[in-house]
Amino acid sequence: MAFLAGERLTAGRANRLQPRTYPIAIGTGTVPASSTNVDVTGATITLTTEMPGATFKAWAVFDFNSLGASAGSSTGRLVVDGANQLPLAVFRQDAAADRGTHPQSYVGTLAAAGSHTFKLIASTSTNTECLGSNCSLVVEITEVA
Repeated sequence: MAFLAGERLTAGRANRLQPRTYPIAIGTGTVPASSTNVDVTGATITLTTEMPGATFKAWAVFDFNSLGASAGSSTGRLVVDGANQLPLAVFRQDAAADRGTHPQSYVGTLAAAGSHTFKLIASTSTNTECLGSNCSLVVEITEVA
């Protein structure tokens, strides 16, 4: 939002102009093999925006571990206010002992002001797990003035 000639800059408006980074959320526990879109426990950030149209940048890291041979793919993604975001972080193992730590980044707009929930989910293939304690989420919000 632009400033008009003669408009006053308030403290609240100035605060909204600078990006706000929320503390890192690190997962706990493990998403077991053969799970479909399971929350990565602990990798959730809930925040409140003051104005509609705030933008977000989010950075996620997923850690997948093979427990044996599998022909499937495992995926991780960000969910914002219940909506799955793209792109996916994908792990496809080539051997029975593969391990992969996969980062992914996201950008978007929050249409409404108020409370918003960002969380990581993972879907694992047979003989693959997602190690939540090595998964993390960082969110940065920039609000309009």
